[in-house]
Amino acid sequence: MLLGLGIPILVIVIVVLVVWLVRSRGASPVRGAAEPEERTLEAQHATGHPTRVPATVGAREPHLEEELERWTGAGLITPVESEAIIVFEEGRRAKAPLERPAGRPRKIPAAAEAMGYLGGALVVIGMTLTTTRFWAEFSVPTRLGLTGVVAAALMVAGGLIHEAADPALARFRWFTWLASSAMTGVFFGVLGMQQIDLSPKATALLTAAAISVQSGLLWWWRERPIQQVVSLGALLVAGGALAAVVFAEPVQGPLGIALWIVGAALVVAALRRLTPNFEFTEVMGAAATVVGGVFIVNGWRGGGALFFAASAVALLVLAETPGLLPSRTDGWILGLVGLVGALEAAPANLSYYANQAAIVTGVVTWLIGALLLYLGIRGVVLTPRLAEAAGGAVLVAAAAITANQSEPFALACGVATSVLLVALGTRPGLVLMSAFGSVGLLIYATWSVNYFFPGQARAPLVMTVAGLLVIAVAVWMARLRGRFVVELRPRRGTPGKGGS
Repeated sequence: MLLGLGIPILVIVIVVLVVWLVRSRGASPVRGAAEPEERTLEAQHATGHPTRVPATVGAREPHLEEELERWTGAGLITPVESEAIIVFEEGRRAKAPLERPAGRPRKIPAAAEAMGYLGGALVVIGMTLTTTRFWAEFSVPTRLGLTGVVAAALMVAGGLIHEAADPALARFRWFTWLASSAMTGVFFGVLGMQQIDLSPKATALLTAAAISVQSGLLWWWRERPIQQVVSLGALLVAGGALAAVVFAEPVQGPLGIALWIVGAALVVAALRRLTPNFEFTEVMGAAATVVGGVFIVNGWRGGGALFFAASAVALLVLAETPGLLPSRTDGWILGLVGLVGALEAAPANLSYYANQAAIVTGVVTWLIGALLLYLGIRGVVLTPRLAEAAGGAVLVAAAAITANQSEPFALACGVATSVLLVALGTRPGLVLMSAFGSVGLLIYATWSVNYFFPGQARAPLVMTVAGLLVIAVAVWMARLRGRFVVELRPRRGTPGKGGS
């Protein structure tokens, strides 16, 4: 019992010592002195008299006009396009916030900050090992008192650190509150499992909700990324735990739906810029929809797989359709997460539906590949080369899916698709299709020999045909080398225009 009381007292002493050292290093008020621009705006608001703003806002740049005039004279752009560019740049600069002066130099050296984190980590590890060793000897009230006091002390200590004084102090406050959230989780875990005697699911819900609320209050829409991530992550866990508590076994499906709903809400909040550091919110929301889709597949095999695939495709459509997202950062986030989801959803759907109706599944997959190829060729997506490559790969692989039901049909479809891709590759700008078609011919031609010529003599024949095809592909690629260099340069899609 004395040891249980000694540990929180030790924590309080350490926290008080750290806070005293931090504040004695020259802490400044929470709100620092206003910068020149801020003082100008405050004076204007107080006196009601207009003040001078930087000349770059709303003014034309002579350099830009000279460049546009030169481009117009060279015939690169039309006068209408030149004027449109000037109007766009003026509007953009008028909406842009005033430039702030560079941040004040840090007062705490990086080495000192690193040593502080190292010392804190050693203290936490030592306390954890000590507590773990004697944890079984503590009563439940002692455990609750120990974890509760430590969590409260860490939260108060973080609140006493002036994050505006130095960036290092801001990070130190974030990590102090992170440790407080961890101890809060332990407190509510003990409370639920050992004091109230809740089920593991209900305890997980209670713990996650408490961490989300605490970190959310500490964050409260300010620039505190660690608290933001912890709060939103705990919110996702709480949503899944709530579904697990409400629904009986098996809970994979409802749990996945709950994760998907919360994740989709986070994505919408990020796209509407309702939170600071929208990238964190968007990544967590998009990832939650993918993880939720995995649980949905485990709960409802057939329909769940289609729902998962549709979710991944929706993320890709958002990322690739011009004009739908506020910035390219959103496109990269949703595109990468959607691509991961699509790679996860494709095997789940193919393995399920190929066993039920292989030919229909293969034909549908072939049509999806053709659609991707068409979108890439037309240039209506932001990354047309990626769409072309994905379409070619899907077309070559789609024929193989039908082999579960009819191997001759798969071979005929595969050879025909490969020849079609090689022919398509002769068009300007589509040389990449020649590569996919050549690989498809190599696969399906050797497969055809192996199928239509059974027996021991087929091995030499397969090797001969494969060798001839490899030589033919090598010669063909050598002839197309110049086109590969020129046509595979990066290009961006233009809505409504065909790409070549």
